[in-house]
Formats: sequence, structure tokens, C-alpha cells
Amino acid sequence: MSQNWQQPQQPGGYPQQPGGYPQQPVPPQQAGGYGTPQPGYGYPQAPQQPQQPQPQYGGGFPPPAPPVGRPGNPMLAVGAAIVATLVGAFLYAFLLSAMADTDKTPPEVTQFAYAGVVVGALIGLAVAKLGGRNTGLWVVGAVLALAAVFLGELYGYAMILHDVMSNYADKIGGGASSQVLSSNEIFFDHFSDLWKSWKEDSDALTYIFMALAPVAAVSTAYRISNR
Repeated sequence: MSQNWQQPQQPGGYPQQPGGYPQQPVPPQQAGGYGTPQPGYGYPQAPQQPQQPQPQYGGGFPPPAPPVGRPGNPMLAVGAAIVATLVGAFLYAFLLSAMADTDKTPPEVTQFAYAGVVVGALIGLAVAKLGGRNTGLWVVGAVLALAAVFLGELYGYAMILHDVMSNYADKIGGGASSQVLSSNEIFFDHFSDLWKSWKEDSDALTYIFMALAPVAAVSTAYRISNR
């Protein structure tokens, strides 16, 4: 008997279609319903979001940041700081003289730190309020604060020497009061003698207290300018 002859299958496991052509593999999405549709198999692609245009800056650099702090008038700030220096120096000298004990020999002078801090804060306030955020003016304020305390120390010693001479003239009598020098005469006409006396009585604590004035001026100007 004759048997039906069957054509052997091609290697790879793909059945042949009628006509001798191998059957194309079925995509996994059609075969089992699983997987993500891939482009190229007839599925529509998801629409892409349009990209926002990026801002372009001339020269490749971002624009400069706007200035921070309030604008000010440097000339007016310096003028006000000089006035505050003179007022602060006089107040410092008056307080130094008022707290000195001129009845003792030699007179006892009390050193204090808060007076220099107050003078420095006063100058820093004037600089910051009228000059705005200007670090150069802060330096000027620090120098003026140091000058105010220095002048206050010297003029205060002139006032103390005047009180000492007045007390001595009252004790000896005989018209000695007419020969007592005033504070201005001691400060302006005998400044070298005043400077020498101040240097002899000064100590490390005096210079430390003087250094607090410029620190207070810069600190106050910084805080006021950043408000």
C-alpha cells in the first residue's frame, strides 16, 4: 500500500505555509496578550510633550542680580558720622571726668567699656541709616568710632587735670585759682603734656575698651543695613 508522504519540517520550529514559505513568527502581544506594544508593529506611538524653549542670555551668562539693601547718600552719611563722632567724644569725656575721683592723689580714673560701645553704635547707626548698605562707609564708621573714643579719653583727662588743679588751688588759696588752666587750654595749648600723662596712666584694659568702639560701629551698621 502506498503511504501519504509528508514533507519534513524546517529547523527552527516554524511551520511552513502552503507554497513552501516559512511562517512568520507571531508577536508576543498577539500571541498571549502580554507585553508592551513596541514601535514598528503597527501600534500608534504615544504623543510626546512639546519642549519648553529655554531662555537664552546674551554671552552665555545670566543677568546680574539686583542690588540688595536700601540706597543711601554717602556724603550725608559721612557728615552725620563726623557730627556723631564729635558729640560722642564729648559725652565720653564728660562721663570719664564725672566718674573720676579727683580728691585723691593721684586721682583715681574709672575705666568702662560700655561708653565706647555706645559711641561706636551711635556712629554705626548714622552710617547705616544715611549711607545704606555700603561696606566702605562701615570702615569709615569704624575709624571715626576709634577716633571718638581716643579724643574722648584725651579730653576727659584734660577735664580731670583741670579739676585736680582747681582743688589744689582752693586748698592753697592766695589767688591761685586765677592761674588754673581750663580744659580747652590743657587740650589745645599743652597737648604734648596731656598726651604724656595719658600714656603713663593707660594700661592694656584702656586699649581693649577703645577697640570695642569700632567693633560696635561695624556690627551696628551691618545689622541696620540688612533689615
